[in-house]
Order: sequence, then C-alpha cells, then structure tokens
Amino acid sequence: TGERDKLVSAVFTTLGSAGRNVGDNLAQMNVQLLPSEFRDVRTGDFVAAWRRNLPKLPGIDRISIFEQRGGPPGRDVDLRLTGGDVATLKKASSEIVELMSAIPGLSGVADDLPYGKPELIMTLLPRGTALGFTLDEVGRQVRNAFEGAIPRRFARGDDEITVRVAMTSPRSGAAALRDFELRTPAGEFVPLAEVVSLSEKQGFSAIQRRDGATAVAITGDLDTDVMTTENAIALLSDGPMPEIAQRYGLSWEFAGRAEESARAFEDLRIGVMIALSAIYIILAWVFSDYWRPLAIMLIIPFGIVGAVFGHWLLGYKLTMMSLIALLGLAGILVNDSLVLVSRMDERLSEGERLREAVVGASRDRLRAVLLTSLTTIGGLVPLLFEQSVQAKFMVPMAVTIIFGLGVATMLVLFLVPAFVGIGADIRNALRFVFGSRGARHQAAE
Repeated sequence: TGERDKLVSAVFTTLGSAGRNVGDNLAQMNVQLLPSEFRDVRTGDFVAAWRRNLPKLPGIDRISIFEQRGGPPGRDVDLRLTGGDVATLKKASSEIVELMSAIPGLSGVADDLPYGKPELIMTLLPRGTALGFTLDEVGRQVRNAFEGAIPRRFARGDDEITVRVAMTSPRSGAAALRDFELRTPAGEFVPLAEVVSLSEKQGFSAIQRRDGATAVAITGDLDTDVMTTENAIALLSDGPMPEIAQRYGLSWEFAGRAEESARAFEDLRIGVMIALSAIYIILAWVFSDYWRPLAIMLIIPFGIVGAVFGHWLLGYKLTMMSLIALLGLAGILVNDSLVLVSRMDERLSEGERLREAVVGASRDRLRAVLLTSLTTIGGLVPLLFEQSVQAKFMVPMAVTIIFGLGVATMLVLFLVPAFVGIGADIRNALRFVFGSRGARHQAAE
C-alpha cells in the first residue's frame, strides 16, 4: 500500500545470451529497481533475499545473481586461468567455483566458460582416407547439405539475390546426419558412417581468449561488511588455489577490480609525488628557504590522521575517492599554514624575536585560519547526510576533508610554530658547529 511498497520498476529478459556468453541454453534477467529515494529496501538486501528464496529448478546447471556497482570496472573477485585446453580449464574452474562459493560473503560465483549444446565429433576412418576423403571435404559436404550451398548470386534492380540450395530430409537431428551420403572424388555415393565415426561431446557456448591463449575467468561479488576484496584474494592465494593450478598445469592471476584498483593506486602514488613536489618547489621559491616549506607541509600528515579517524568514526571505508580528497586536503592545510607563516615573517622583519613572532602570528591569524577551515567544513557538512545513491560516492571525500581539516586546524596554530622553532634550532646548531670549525681553521692559518 503505497509507493514504497513497490520495489521493481521493470524486468528485461534476454534468451540466448548471458553477459559475454552466447548460446541457446543461456538466459539473462535484468531487474531494474526503483530509485533508492522511493524504497526502503537496499539493493544488497534485495539480492540476498532473492538468493534465499530461489526455487530449485530442474535442468538448471547454475544460477548467478549479482548487483551492478559503481567504481572501478569488473567484479569484486576476478580470477583468470590460462595455459591449458578448454576441457582442462573447465575442470579447474569447476573446482575453483566450489572453492570460492564457500568463502563467507562471496556470492554470484560463475565462470565465463558455460557448456553449450552437445556436439557431434567426426573422426576420419581409414576407409574414408582410402576413398580420398579429408575432414575438410567431409565438413564442406555436410555443411552445404544442411546449411545450403550458394551456387549463384545475381542482381535484380538495387538488390542482390542469393540462390541457396539445401538438402531436405524426412528425418532431423543426428538421425538425418547418420543417413547422409557423401560423394567420393570418383563420383560415387557412400554412407557417412563408412567414412567417419561420430561421437557426442559436450561443447561450450563461447570460448574466451586473452593474448591469443584460451582463458577462463571465475568471478564473484563480495559483501564488504563480511570480507574485503584483499582478504578474499589473500585467502585464495594462500589456500588450495596454487595447488589446483599446479595440478592442472595452468597459470593464474587476479584481474577485475583488483587489477584496476592496483593500477589506480599506482597512478595516484605518482600524482601525490608530483603534487607534493610542486607544493614544495613553489613554497621554496616564495620563501627563498629550504626548511620553511617543510615546516609548512609537515601539518599534512596530521590531516591524514584526522581523515582516517573520521572514516572510522562514521563507519566508512577508505576508498579511491577518499585518497583523491587527500590531495585537496593537503592544499587547504598548506594554505592555513601559509597564512600563519607569512604573518610570522612580517613580525620577524619588524625586528621581533622568533618566540615573540610565532606567538604573535598565531594570535593575529587565529580568526583567518578558523574562518578558512570552518567555511569549508560548513559547506561540506550537508553532504554527510545525503541519502541519494547518486551522491553516496561523494561522502568519503566530504569525510576526508571535514575531519582532516577539523583535526589539523586545531593543531596548525601549535605545530607549525613548533616546527619553525625546531628548524631555527637546527639551523643555529649547524651554524655553531660549522662556524666554529671555520673559525679554528682561520686561526690555524
């Protein structure tokens, strides 16, 4: 009774394909739920309830239910096997599917090498060879008979007309094939069963290849409240997975989100190094000093501590968006420190001693530092209470900046002056040591 009691807005069913796999024995159903603002049931709870209430259907080999998620492309766990023939890969993947299905929180486990229709395998007999047949010739005659041969094409107006000649048989299926007769190079007709032997074999609807080698991917989705992707990968890597791969002589690797996340972290690491180097170079150029930029930038790690604390307090996980927000947080913290140090330099240029200058600068710039931080925090606080799914991925960014900036602002008025004082003490000690050596060297001369 009401709009919130309705969950499903549309259902689309596809016959003959499922994901990247195709075949008459496959089907896929896409269920589109109402926007999250109009329902009380979360997508994860809906999927879990669907799995619990799934009926046992006769003739169904495997059913996989999973939800589409944002973030890096690919599934949470994506294990890829290469290095063997199709049959060997299927045997290994079947064992790994059972292994992965037993991992807590891992669901929707399936491989991309599904069985297709049964196939008839033709093997050339010695009699067929003696009659002058080859497998290519046998296959050509069988294909032309059942699918039709094209003896002619001609134009009619703007259209091209194709003439296709096919055999008609009162029988169908394997029976029609066994009754089929082949034409020998000498022009005689012999039964197909005298030329080749026919055997049935379970085929595959689609075979995937990666870098020219046959490959199979076993994928699954994780409930991150139960287990993280890193823990699941470690559990598989340290468990029977290496033994299975060695037994079948296969190579294996993790791809999917794990591969994309590792690549993204590597790019982010390079970006962080470039950003911090650029900040240091600009500050060193402005202040004409090598230590002063370090004193300003040393507040950044304390902002990171605040960001981690905020994620822990609100129950969020550190995501890629959180790490990207750390770069913005670093810029804001450097700005607060820069305001304070600039005022301190002004007091030093007026003749004040270092202790008086840093205390006076903290007092003079207290309002400016607080306003800079509080206005930023106030603008981002409403994002913490956003319930829209479209904006949920932005919440970790807001948590990073709000808590990182809040913790660092409380410390910047104390730590930055302390860092500047420590730098001055180190500079005076170096001057005393090297200055004394220089004086002794001049006296000896």
